[in-house]
Amino acid sequence: MPVLAAVKPVPARLLGGEVEAGPGPVVRQHLVMPDLLVIHIVRHGRTRSNRVGLVMGWVDESIELDQHNGADAVAARLAAAPTPVRVVSSPLARARDTAAPLAAALTVDLETDARLGELYQGPWQGLAESEVARRWPLEWSMWRTAPETLDLDGRETLTALYARVADAFDDLVRSSDAATVVVFTHDAVVRAAVAWTLHVGPSTYRHIDVANCSITTIHAYTSGTRLVALNDTSHLPGSER
Repeated sequence: MPVLAAVKPVPARLLGGEVEAGPGPVVRQHLVMPDLLVIHIVRHGRTRSNRVGLVMGWVDESIELDQHNGADAVAARLAAAPTPVRVVSSPLARARDTAAPLAAALTVDLETDARLGELYQGPWQGLAESEVARRWPLEWSMWRTAPETLDLDGRETLTALYARVADAFDDLVRSSDAATVVVFTHDAVVRAAVAWTLHVGPSTYRHIDVANCSITTIHAYTSGTRLVALNDTSHLPGSER
């Protein structure tokens, strides 16, 4: 039986899209570098409507005074992120209020993107949840149990919401030359962003919790997306978790 001599491997090196591995023919190989974009997604601080159970939609309401502590805690947590950092917000006041401390701490512009705005609630906007349940009992039951099936005239469907959110996050990945992007947005948008990350649809909506001032973290590589943290509130004062 012949004895095979041990051959010391020669480290491969990149040669303009080719890999040279010592003597012998050059082997062509597609190399993908694991460039990483970190995306932190923050739900806005609590509003009065959140507290009393009103359907908000695009009502342009600011966060409550005591929620500025939560916004400051988000800023303290995320200001140490690798630079440069983009801060992008829904155009609605409650998201911009929550984003402002971080943008100020990093001395960067606060960008806005309407695709990150909350679900359009149509005829439900501004009403108490109890009033919606009384006037639209069947539709409210669908919203609470199988929300992806609800199609109410004048109200945005989850399918439409998830499509615009996916479009916004696709653009963030394509356009960002920053190491980190922080997105300040809303409950339904965070749920849609998680679905975008996991390549699933709106049927997951009721299986995700999103607290006010929580941070959800996604890593976007050239090879795909990873959900790293969901609904993290560890940075908030104990009474706000």
